Formats: sequence, structure tokens, C-alpha cells
Amino acid sequence: MQHDLDLADEGDWPSPTVSPGSLWATTYFEPRLPKMIKGDRPVSLQDDEILLPDSVPGGSLRHLYGKTVMFGYTHINGKYQGSYRTIPLKVVGIYDNSVPDKDGENPSYVSENTMDALFDGNVQESYTFAYVQVDSGDNVPLVQKKLAAMGFGVAGAAGQQDVTGILAALMSIGRFMFPIVLVCSLVFGLFLSVIWMKQRKRSLALLRCLGYTAGQLSALALVQVVQLVVAAGIAGIILGAGFSLLLAHSVDSGDLLNLTNLDSVVFDPVLALEMLAITVAGAVIGALPLSVRIAHTQPDELMRG
Repeated sequence: MQHDLDLADEGDWPSPTVSPGSLWATTYFEPRLPKMIKGDRPVSLQDDEILLPDSVPGGSLRHLYGKTVMFGYTHINGKYQGSYRTIPLKVVGIYDNSVPDKDGENPSYVSENTMDALFDGNVQESYTFAYVQVDSGDNVPLVQKKLAAMGFGVAGAAGQQDVTGILAALMSIGRFMFPIVLVCSLVFGLFLSVIWMKQRKRSLALLRCLGYTAGQLSALALVQVVQLVVAAGIAGIILGAGFSLLLAHSVDSGDLLNLTNLDSVVFDPVLALEMLAITVAGAVIGALPLSVRIAHTQPDELMRG
């Protein structure tokens, strides 16, 4: 449900020679609105308020933020008859319309009462689409299925916000990464053993001469590998959790791809410990062959290596 709306005063145009065109008045629905450039995203709009798009033909409308502006619209006098009227509205926000949504390229947003006034109280009881809010994201598939069974065409909650489902899916695939993590850990453990053991051959030879057994040297090497892996794993967990919180904050604030309403990322300590345990086990298994081989090498050969 939209109504034609324009800037009645040419002095409000961003360019004196280019008309900004129609700013189609649209009933405000807070979750659909992309990120704000000027002002805060309101929960609701007063009857004398309006939200404007940032980019229009001729430039930007940011200069209108905080001002009361005269808007023009067509008043229907009868069949095929209309007259031009104006309405003063205060610009309480400028939003980013760089990614067009289903409302069009340059919609403006007003309250239901303002929309009713633009239609002169004769709003037709027909809608091209409606919104259904569920109490939990887990119930979305069931609600969509039931609506589809009733004959409705069901789509995501909002244009570009449909990708939030993809993001949520990506955040929940951790448990399917175990085989990949294990393989990477084996390679990582082998790499660490090569770096640690080969650089310490002379020290290992000296320890063998002092009475250390091959098993003790292998255990010493593996302990060093475990320490490095655990340190790297903890650092990875901290960085991963920080990145997840940053991602959630960016999405919730509308700074990432103009998305909104992505559920906050919850840190899963059990999953983190499982991943860390698999990483340690894989690294130990990967480091074991070289550690055992070098530990059983004679001291004179180690000195020559």
C-alpha cells in the first residue's frame, strides 16, 4: 500500500535542475527498514513524521534531516479526477536505499494514520503482501508451510534479508567440520614436529647422552606439540568468538549488507572443547611418527644432522 509523494518545494531538492521524483509513501514496518544514515531507527512513527531515502535523482536528501518539509500528493476528487495537495512532515531519519527492496527504489515511510490521511480515509481493503511475525525462528518453516497450504505465496521476511538464513546455516555447521578439522590437525601436528624436532636435534642428542630414553624424548616432543596446539586453539576460539560477536553486532546495527534481525551468536563451549580435543588428538597423531623416529636415532647421527 503506497501513495505518491514528492517534495513540494523545489528549494528542498538536492539539485535545482533535477527532480528527485516520487518518494512513494509507504506504511512503516520497522523490521523491514535497512540501516539508518541519519537518526535512529524508530519503533514507530508519529503522524507528523517521515523517513526518507538517502539517494534520489539529483543527489542526497540528508540535508532535510531534522526539518519539517512540505510534501505534495495527489488527492482523488473522483473518477479520473484529482488535485494537488500538500502535507507538512518532519524528517526524523534518512535510511540507506542503496539496495532496493520490494517497496521500490525510493520509498518514504510514514505512520498508518498519515497513510490514511493521504488516501483521505478511503483506503482500499486490498494488499499486495502482508507480514507474519512468529515467536521463534524455529517455527518459521511450519508457518510458511501452513500459509502455502492455504494458497498464499510465501517468501522471506524481507528482500535482501533472506540471506540471513544462509548466515544462520553457516553458523551451525560446526559439527559437520570434524573430519576436516581432524585432517588439518594431522597436517598441523606433522608440521610442528618437523619444526620443533629438527631445530632441536643437537639438544635431543645431548639429552640422550645424559640418560634420557627414546620414550621420554618422544613424550617431551609431544608435550611441546600439545602446548603449541592448545595455545593456538585457545587463541582461535577467542578470535572466533570475537569475530562472531562483531558479525552479530554489524548485522543487528544494519552495517553489514543492510541486514537486520540476525540472532545473536551464542558461544557453544561444548562444541569449542570438542573441536579443541580433536585438534590436539590429530596434532599428536600427526607429530608421533617423526617424534618417535628422531627420538630413536642415535646421538651421533643427531649431532651430524
